[in-house]
Amino acid sequence: MDYLIYGSGGWGHVSRVLLPKDGSKGPCCGEEATSTYELVEVSSGGKLSRHNVHIQQLGPETVTELSTLHLSVSDQTQDLHSRLIMDHPRGYSRQLHKCIVAHSLGQAVFDGNVKVNRYAQQTDAGQLTRSLLLEPRATVNVKPNLQIIADDVKCSHGAAISDLEETQLFYFLARGINLETARKALLFSFGAEVIERLPYFVRKEVESDIRELLEPKLKGSS
Repeated sequence: MDYLIYGSGGWGHVSRVLLPKDGSKGPCCGEEATSTYELVEVSSGGKLSRHNVHIQQLGPETVTELSTLHLSVSDQTQDLHSRLIMDHPRGYSRQLHKCIVAHSLGQAVFDGNVKVNRYAQQTDAGQLTRSLLLEPRATVNVKPNLQIIADDVKCSHGAAISDLEETQLFYFLARGINLETARKALLFSFGAEVIERLPYFVRKEVESDIRELLEPKLKGSS
């Protein structure tokens, strides 16, 4: 299956986009030179959800952007495995993974691998995963992995796991804003960084669905 996408040098070509036939989901994608591939995903459903993403840059000056927001609001497991292979000069990639686990039996998994091979000189690659645990026994397992073989690159990765920050909550409370409203504001702003990258015609519906899922959890914790 082939797709045409708009790249920095005109129309770029994405080849070999394969969708799995098993219970998992996710593309296997090859990007031609100067093309841009952008994936934005918000996932909240399913008892067990696994997303496998495999992308390979097949030419120079190629852009890959991956943004994901996973919500586990009940006894659910949200699982993302991604692999990005960069083989050519002046490639660019950004991966942002965010997860909210709002149930004591909820789980989230992130296994992200970015490989910058020998000829991918002057590559600029960044990977960041951030997770919020809103219940004491909620679980998240993250494994950001950046493999660099080229020697002229600009690469970074990071991971953070926490509850909502007490200093940020105090900022709201000190200004007369109650705890429930403060937690709502911080929680929805956490996910907004991914949601705002969705096309406008679906963004409002997604925002509404997320509020409907998360607001009962916030009321129970205030």
